[in-house]
Amino acid sequence: MDPLTDLDEATLQVIIKAQLQDLEEMARVNAPKGKGRAGQHDPRDDLSVAINAYRDELAARSQFLADQAMCRSMASAVDADAEQIQALVSEEQRSTRDRRMAFRMGGQPVPEDNRHDHTSAAAGAVDDEVVERLRHLNISGSPSQSPVSFGFLQSHQTGADDDVMNSPESSSWAAQRRPAHRTTTAAPKPIKKMPATRECIACTDRHPINNLTRSPDCGHEYCRDCIQSLFTSALTDESLFPPRCCGQPIPLDSCRTHLTATLAGQFQAKKRELDTPNRTYCHRPTCSTWVPPELIWNQVGNCLQCGRRTCVLCKGAEHVSRDCPDDPATQQVLQLAQEQGWQRCRACQKFVELNTGCNHITCRCGAQFCYVCGLPWKTCGCAQWEERMLFNRANVVVDRNAGGQRLGARQRAEMVEQARALLVENHECDHTSWRSRGGTHRCEECNHTLPNYIYECRQCQLLACRRCRFNRL
Repeated sequence: MDPLTDLDEATLQVIIKAQLQDLEEMARVNAPKGKGRAGQHDPRDDLSVAINAYRDELAARSQFLADQAMCRSMASAVDADAEQIQALVSEEQRSTRDRRMAFRMGGQPVPEDNRHDHTSAAAGAVDDEVVERLRHLNISGSPSQSPVSFGFLQSHQTGADDDVMNSPESSSWAAQRRPAHRTTTAAPKPIKKMPATRECIACTDRHPINNLTRSPDCGHEYCRDCIQSLFTSALTDESLFPPRCCGQPIPLDSCRTHLTATLAGQFQAKKRELDTPNRTYCHRPTCSTWVPPELIWNQVGNCLQCGRRTCVLCKGAEHVSRDCPDDPATQQVLQLAQEQGWQRCRACQKFVELNTGCNHITCRCGAQFCYVCGLPWKTCGCAQWEERMLFNRANVVVDRNAGGQRLGARQRAEMVEQARALLVENHECDHTSWRSRGGTHRCEECNHTLPNYIYECRQCQLLACRRCRFNRL
């Protein structure tokens, strides 16, 4: 067991101060005297760099401990005084309402009073959920028993500094230290109990509220593992970018504390790439690195990874001393697309094939366009659907609802017509209402097969897995 685990913050600060003094003495003793010979390496230069780096780290850790002590003090004050503050705020609001009612009953104009707005804001600042989150953080107890207080010393041994800083305290630590800040002379103050855990919308498991992050628009909450999984998947699956819930983006800042520093950095770098229209990648198959717009001159991109030069028009190798010719491979793909009736997305240049449904296409990159002409959706006069595609989709829905039963010709025709009418009515579906279907089904968005159940849109009858329902559609 690490003996540093029993040290409080004051002792750690003394240790840091002593180490800083030792470093100053070491730097003084090993300081170079005079000028060295030209071209000769002095080992003391390396030692000086190491001393300066370690000095900066110790200073940063000392500041961290001081900031942590201040945060702990503030959290302890909120935890101890939240009920009294709430009672005072409620009393003031009640007095304000009584005063206004007296003016109304007396037929007098009600004077403006801005104090109510301030007290409402104060009440929101110390609401029950904030107090509960602070309690789950376990930062108001004895500093000597807090594993976070010595996390920086452990990080040098384990290399898991991010994990120490990002992980909540375990229940065993909380159980050990809760009695530490209770006194025997005064009874504990009653605080309204809040649910200790809430459900993650992705995995449906219950987690401590401090381990959950909330989507700003829809209010759905994700646990630490699920939000990290969503952001990680968005790095490689463009249909999940940007990370979103119920169709609304999840800002990085709203969940940054639940992501590792590495993942947050990777996402910021990837965001710039995926936000660039008509992207160019290195033509070398073993490289395929994205070429930023700043590295493109005269329709030629320069790869920072391997140094190859790529034509941004045909996406092939640079054409030396001549204009970009008609690339034979590209022309073959275009010819095949024309024969098969495929449409090309004008945003990402990828091809899309429509088998069933209306002509409204939403590409993996997020662009929406008409399948007939390729123009942005609702900017052309093309028909919104083709009858053949519509009946194909209606037959898929009828076969699914029949559950393998053999239908008579007349009954089937009636059901297909009903399904077609519903598709026409709901072809501009926003997928706001869902129901669950039991059994084995295949997601129509990601093609994954789910063995137990799947979600079905009540309007357009689209089948979608949980990930697609909340994060892809």
